[in-house]
Amino acid sequence: MFSFFQKETPEQLKAQAKANYEKAAALKSTSRESASMRVRIALLAKAHLDSVFIEGAERTGTWQELCMLAIANGQEKPEAPTPSYFHRVKTQGTENHTYTWIPEELTDEVFGIGSRYQTVQIDAHQAIAMVQRIADEICQKDLKLDAPFKALQFLRDELEAAGETVNIPAGGGAAALGLGEDTELDADGKPKTPGS
Repeated sequence: MFSFFQKETPEQLKAQAKANYEKAAALKSTSRESASMRVRIALLAKAHLDSVFIEGAERTGTWQELCMLAIANGQEKPEAPTPSYFHRVKTQGTENHTYTWIPEELTDEVFGIGSRYQTVQIDAHQAIAMVQRIADEICQKDLKLDAPFKALQFLRDELEAAGETVNIPAGGGAAALGLGEDTELDADGKPKTPGS
């Protein structure tokens, strides 16, 4: 017997998160409903970017500790961590949770930025600029929104609480890195050269 109260499985919710992103990115309409869906997906993408950045930093920190233990014990180092492509986030104003998804290559890039921030290869300003460039791409290219969101607001807040100024506006990620808007970056966050 079919139950109206049957809960969706995590796999179904993950598939729905990916389908919703792809549907919003494919929308051609400029209707109020289409705009609303794009904004909702942008807010979920914002939560996803924050979550993946934190995951990259935390998992890299744990991995570094495991590597030191392995070396001290004469063992092989464990494999480097990889990102989760779906993240479970709390929906604003409720106790409910939902899954988020953005294209996997962007998730890989943000995870790598979090990892590089954790290992002090880049500073907070560079991390914000790099993730902002990805947020700008999601909002402007995928979701066709005029106003992108500010990426890594929690990190901006930490810097400002420490008395530092953060001059990386939403929509200004590429400019903050000294790049053109269409410049593609490699996995290390460096501009790709022709033929690479």
